[in-house]
Amino acid sequence: MDGQPAMQLRNLTKRVGKKTLVDHLTFDIPKGEVFGFLGPNGAGKTTTIRMMVGLMSISEGQVLIHGMDIEKQFTEAMRHIGCIVENPELYKYLTGYQNLRHMARMSKGVTEARIEEVVALVGLQNRMHDKVKTYSLGMRQRLGLAQALLHKPSILILDEPTNGLDPAGIRELRDHLRKLAREEDMAVIVSSHLLSEMELMCDRIAVIQNGKLIQVERMGDMGLSGVDEQTVAFEVDDASLAESVLAEHFQVAVQTSVDESSRLTLTLSREQVPEAVKLLTERGVRLYEVKAQRKSLEDTFLEMTGDESIA
Repeated sequence: MDGQPAMQLRNLTKRVGKKTLVDHLTFDIPKGEVFGFLGPNGAGKTTTIRMMVGLMSISEGQVLIHGMDIEKQFTEAMRHIGCIVENPELYKYLTGYQNLRHMARMSKGVTEARIEEVVALVGLQNRMHDKVKTYSLGMRQRLGLAQALLHKPSILILDEPTNGLDPAGIRELRDHLRKLAREEDMAVIVSSHLLSEMELMCDRIAVIQNGKLIQVERMGDMGLSGVDEQTVAFEVDDASLAESVLAEHFQVAVQTSVDESSRLTLTLSREQVPEAVKLLTERGVRLYEVKAQRKSLEDTFLEMTGDESIA
């Protein structure tokens, strides 16, 4: 398994009648990272996840788990996967501990020590002997995560895991997933419609549209930080003077907009920002704020997909 991607999609395709829901998706997911999966409504995202975990048949192509084809070596391949598709299935009339014991009986080699380990990992030590019907939604999500981790999977797949969680619950879940990827060398695959949360959580993002792969990129390579070229906002005492100074000295297309608070914006390279500050101060322009306007994952997503809604 060393050096081999945890999961590989090879021309993965799903057809229903004459309609193609997923169209020849090919990409790798290595161990030790949180991989985000995004797509607009009807893009084929959930269909792809269902094929990844064997809940839906594959029309064409392969899903490989540590090199094993899930159609030919299904049982062996699935031993490496833990997943929650939609909502975790829990017995509400049982305690959290009893739910985990029940799941442990269906998984080979799960010891009492392992149950205690995953309980500590998801932070439910103080509530494990309470009935699940008394749990908040966030606690149920954490119990579901504990169930998925019992058999020590090397791949964790979560479809919309933040649904219904409050901000504190979302942050807790994000921290748990990043810890699993970092400390357990696990491949964590997350589908979510919360773009701001995906931006904080994920190492890489795959975007699909109309069943086709649009892009797979590391978060730092998606133009989010604007390293080469960025929009910079200057708050000054004299925007007109500042605009003329900057237009004189930079061999770039200066795109400016002045608003009521004497603020102007223009496109500069990273290296030009300190030059601009120096020129403005030398010409007597008083600077109150200089701020790079960072492009968000939402902006990038909408550029890729043409403003289609996400789900």
